[in-house]
Amino acid sequence: MKHSRLSIFVALAFFSIALGPVVLRWWEALQVSHWLERLGAAGDASAPRTDSRDVGFPGISDPALVVRVDEPSGLVASWQNVGGCGAGSGGGSSVGLKWIGRNVTGGLFNVQEQVTYTKLGAPGYPEYNFFFNTLISADIGEKWNVGVNLPLVYKYLVDPQKLGGSGAAAVDYSNSGLGDINLLATRKLGRINSLLLTGIVGIPTGVYDARFTAGGTPINQSRQIGFGEPTASLILDQTLDQVWGLVVLGGAGAWRGGTNKIHNYRAPSGTAYGYVGYFLGPLVPALGLSVTGFTGHDRDQDAIQMTPLFSMAANLSIEWSTDWIALLVAASVPYGYDGIKQDDNGLPRSPWRLLPWTVSLGVAASPF
Repeated sequence: MKHSRLSIFVALAFFSIALGPVVLRWWEALQVSHWLERLGAAGDASAPRTDSRDVGFPGISDPALVVRVDEPSGLVASWQNVGGCGAGSGGGSSVGLKWIGRNVTGGLFNVQEQVTYTKLGAPGYPEYNFFFNTLISADIGEKWNVGVNLPLVYKYLVDPQKLGGSGAAAVDYSNSGLGDINLLATRKLGRINSLLLTGIVGIPTGVYDARFTAGGTPINQSRQIGFGEPTASLILDQTLDQVWGLVVLGGAGAWRGGTNKIHNYRAPSGTAYGYVGYFLGPLVPALGLSVTGFTGHDRDQDAIQMTPLFSMAANLSIEWSTDWIALLVAASVPYGYDGIKQDDNGLPRSPWRLLPWTVSLGVAASPF
């Protein structure tokens, strides 16, 4: 009981600390935005725009007051929202790592390369997951952006059949290949395009029924590189730009594929999140919090999994950028509640626990 109360206390404290600055910055941004709109309305509507990054507020002589809200998609490019990162994590299971910063612009299209690492598996039998995502996107006019995410997945499994524990020689396995490709379309809304509505459709191109041996039982869905069913996500991002940086608030709903042909199931999810980024010369450090709820547990071949019903993740990133290249280093540490109070042996267990952390390295460029 003490452990359970401590977990609840830690979770609430974690939530309050992370969300407090976001709420305060959002309120401050709202007040400044209203002031800017009044100032713009009172200015000279014929004032020319001198740069493609200008916000376009009439009468404002210093467009640097608001940074890149006419092209905010680079500021909030999300990787965890994009499915196809492997069956265990794709399909919008959480928002997680988002690209918060200036990014790059000016070319015919934008290319983002992201390498993400997550460690899964039971104690003594780790599973090392690497996701290599290539996101290619381009603007169509001033209001639309379209893109495609191409994921390559590599998963290394240490003796997953636990042969070493039975006296036999341990056998490691790897599973790799193309994951589930995703198509993205973003509509920029509002007078300054600071509101983004993004739809993502996942195409089941990754293998979802891999086996250790021909004719054997399919391996666990978290070890697969695809899911075998279409997925879909809808994401709404609001960017609030400030002199000191920016605030990103948003939410996402995800259909994670339902049930596939080998009776694996992934529950739909909903996420709310907030991020704060600060401009320090070419650097933009950012802090964020995402809160995700699921409609039920995932199932692996009809067996209920200990997946969270509720999770929240603290996210930290830092971007360094020039006009032609941007680099991002990010990490996410989630904490979740799965509602399961007994282990497989019937012994009591806490339903609150730290979930696998993620680290990521991203590179962005805007060619031609």
